[in-house]
Amino acid sequence: MSDSVVFEKIFSSQSDRGNYTPLKGYTSYFIANIGVVSEDLYNLEIFKANSFIDERMDIVLFSQSLANPSDFDMINHFKNSLSNYRGSIFDLNISIVNDKEVNNRIKKAFDFILKEENHEFTNDRIKQNFIVKIMAWIKIYIGKLNINKSEAPKIIFYGEIKKHEIYLLLILNLAGFDVLYLNPNSDSNIDILKKEKYNVGFINNTIIDNILSFEERVELGEKVEKSSIKKAFTIGAEASKRISDELLNDSGFIKPWQLQDRSIKNLLLSSTIDEISIYWKQPLKLRPGFNFDKNIVQAPVFFSKINGVYNDTKEYTNFINLLKGCDEAFFIEYDGNINNFTKEFTKEAFSLSFVLNSEGKIDKKAILDDKNYSISTLNVNHQNMILDKIEEVIMSEMFLDGLNREDRIKGMYSVLYMNRRFVHMINNFDYSLLNPKLIIYLGKSLVFDKEIVFLMMLLSKIGFDIVILTPGGENCIENVINNQLVDIHRLDKMVYDFKLSSLQEDESLFKKLFSKRSGFKWG
Repeated sequence: MSDSVVFEKIFSSQSDRGNYTPLKGYTSYFIANIGVVSEDLYNLEIFKANSFIDERMDIVLFSQSLANPSDFDMINHFKNSLSNYRGSIFDLNISIVNDKEVNNRIKKAFDFILKEENHEFTNDRIKQNFIVKIMAWIKIYIGKLNINKSEAPKIIFYGEIKKHEIYLLLILNLAGFDVLYLNPNSDSNIDILKKEKYNVGFINNTIIDNILSFEERVELGEKVEKSSIKKAFTIGAEASKRISDELLNDSGFIKPWQLQDRSIKNLLLSSTIDEISIYWKQPLKLRPGFNFDKNIVQAPVFFSKINGVYNDTKEYTNFINLLKGCDEAFFIEYDGNINNFTKEFTKEAFSLSFVLNSEGKIDKKAILDDKNYSISTLNVNHQNMILDKIEEVIMSEMFLDGLNREDRIKGMYSVLYMNRRFVHMINNFDYSLLNPKLIIYLGKSLVFDKEIVFLMMLLSKIGFDIVILTPGGENCIENVINNQLVDIHRLDKMVYDFKLSSLQEDESLFKKLFSKRSGFKWG
């Protein structure tokens, strides 16, 4: 499956964990993931994980509480097997699962838990009933697994959990199983586990009240997966589903920097404002439409224009801060100064006409041999990719009035001499992870010059998210390029000559007043 915040660690391979040796054996995890960061993203990850689980023969999913065993022949078999119990399950000739090695590990785990949790069993009858119940559960649910000797089999338990179910998970984990416990609504009984003693990793996020079954979350996650629609000019650009094995670890996770030799192709997403918020700080690999084959990485990106502001200006401030509050984001408060984007064009720059023919093809060698461009510090593959994308923009029909000879030269110039901040963002971009982002804020009425839009279109083509904020809702780009290429949103009201600084001053004053009255310190 694709990489996942919730499931990534539990589905990681032993080679990624760095602990496996034939002598030592593999390392298993017990992770309790309580609450959610974003419910839509949580549902999406459950939907994707569910498909992955269905394909595997070494994973058991418990999506509801376990019924007490009702096979009396099995129950009596285990009771009879315990007749010689003298304090050690391991010493008994008892078969819980068919695999001898796994069976022995389970018996050792029983002995450990019975010793450490002895206070839970007030008499021998209670202890025997506990042992029989757990053994029967293991026989029923675990016995048919196809266990790979070099990878840990996995148990996933979703929802409220009872004490005996926790001990089942704990015994299996001590026997070498990976265990992931998921509960978005509470920590249930899982808090009885002693984190240090049993090496349980707790991930605590926001507890939510919305109680849904695992299956309901799968359905909602599928809706999130399908909610973002491809724009018209990318419909024909479907990436192949073939995945090159050398790029993945054994559980299907993309290794760092393994896609950089591919060409990147953007996939413009049609979205809601909420979806921008959900996916803004998530890696590309978690977005709908992300895919790759041996030649191309398909990168789902936002190219959005947001007109107006919310009635509650603090809500608008929070949204802007969310956009800005990302390490890969470049925020420009545009006042007509092109230098924020690129070097200002001069007459001498018309010399570029010698490297650009009438069909829009570039003499790439001439560009690569000249070390004066800002993109020259990128590796040759990146430079070639950028030159390819310049040709794509030139030959496209994105611009409403087309591109004349001068427009083409200015557009190419804007890219070759782009702000070095963009160059650094391109250089740091691992195609499956968090992508670079450009946020442009227009507090007053301005129309972008073609060369700036040319640069924006190119940045979008190489995987940048681009968001244009216009509180007044004026047409700053709509009269320059085809509106099919921009996802336009409209907020509560249009405010002309809106000053971003006034929002920041109001917020700063609010912080000071709040701090003085309550003694609360802001981060």
